Amino acid sequence: MQVMETIIVGLYVFFMILIGIYFAKRAHSSESDYWTAGRTINTFVGAFALFAALASSSSLMGAVGSGVALGLPFLFAYGFGAVAILPFTLFLVSGQIRRSGVSTMPEFFKQRYGNSVQIIAVFIVVIGMTFYMVPQLTASGLIGSYVLGIDYKAAVVVLGIGFTIYAALGGMWAITYTDLIQGAVILIGMLVLSVIILTEFNGFTPLIQSALEVTPHFGDITQPWMSYFGLFLAFLWFGIVSPSAVMRNFASRDARTARRTAVGSCLLYIFVFIFGIIIASAGASLGVAETLGNRDMIFISVIEHFMNPFLAGIMFAGLLAAIMSSADAMLLAISAGVARDIYKEYFKKDASEKTVTRLGFFIMIIASMIGIVIAINPPGLIAIMVGWVGGGLLSAFGFPLVLGIWWKRANTPGALAGMIGGSLTFLVLVITKPFALVSEPIIAAPVSLILTIVVSLLTNPPSEEIQARVDRYHTDAPVNFDEKVS
Repeated sequence: MQVMETIIVGLYVFFMILIGIYFAKRAHSSESDYWTAGRTINTFVGAFALFAALASSSSLMGAVGSGVALGLPFLFAYGFGAVAILPFTLFLVSGQIRRSGVSTMPEFFKQRYGNSVQIIAVFIVVIGMTFYMVPQLTASGLIGSYVLGIDYKAAVVVLGIGFTIYAALGGMWAITYTDLIQGAVILIGMLVLSVIILTEFNGFTPLIQSALEVTPHFGDITQPWMSYFGLFLAFLWFGIVSPSAVMRNFASRDARTARRTAVGSCLLYIFVFIFGIIIASAGASLGVAETLGNRDMIFISVIEHFMNPFLAGIMFAGLLAAIMSSADAMLLAISAGVARDIYKEYFKKDASEKTVTRLGFFIMIIASMIGIVIAINPPGLIAIMVGWVGGGLLSAFGFPLVLGIWWKRANTPGALAGMIGGSLTFLVLVITKPFALVSEPIIAAPVSLILTIVVSLLTNPPSEEIQARVDRYHTDAPVNFDEKVS
């Protein structure tokens, strides 16, 4: 056991749970409070919260591990896509989807396309976000096993239960304000580690030279071009297609705040990418990748080598912050999909808000347990797993969502065809593996686009009411939140 690191990490997790307890009463007072924090989040808090939700274990441990294992170009493909997430999101959906007045992505699909599309969307959200939890839990297990000196499986269970408690108790209120803290911890920890590394190597150029001397393939292109492009696409679209990220727009005060939040998050994420290159280079310079059972442990090796126990404890808290801030957002998306978009919408319309939020609480617990079971034997590198999730969500949601906002002619049959066709194509490609690693969205996403457009054009256009609603996504005119779609 690493005593100092354990004390700091333990205090950090305990503090996050206290925040969840503090916000529990307010969060469970209404559905709006539980899933959108009453739509009151300002730009400063929202920027850190959105940044923290996107800066998952993949952005830290996964990026560094895959960068050393698969080469710096792989890290650049990942990083450029991740940094471009937020400007891309800012232009395509942030303000428009906030004006819709909905609380979840499936609810938007119902408002725009109808019940059938909403049901399919919930199904995909639950599966996608549950699988997305696996790399977060994998990273928590790696950190916990090293810091606490316990078995990896036990660490997955202990830390998984820890972040589930505060997310389930405090809903979006707790998640947003813990993410504010966690976003700051991530940035400060990576900044301190990067400064230590650059100081020891006397600058960036000597660091790169050392990395290439020890790990010659670090600068090589090790994968087919489709892998780099597929990874770039998956992360470029992540802020648009990931329900956990999109829900941050719904918590903003208004459309302008949602757009400003995306801008602020982008600036924060650029620093993570820069620091990640420095840390990955330090990992390559250590030459320990071949000795590790899991390449994602390289980040931990860098911390251990360059930091004293006190600073290492803070950095481990930063890694846990990245994990917890993403996992809690995923849990919230899953619980909203089941409790709000399915249970209340189709099984008990007169269910009280307290009943719905309590159901959301239990759904979070169940989803977390499923994720823990899968994470006990993770299927691959953290960055690769997240790439699969991003590619799958892009193939399912990307074009039905964006065309629903920008193209009045997009209709229910088109959205269904695009969503189902893109998802099935992605699954077939993942199972049969005919192409390079994480290249599936290069094929599956265009399939979804073509199906959405062609089927929409071959079937009846949406009603005038729906087309008028699309116009209101692009103006500041008030939207009637109670409008129903037959």
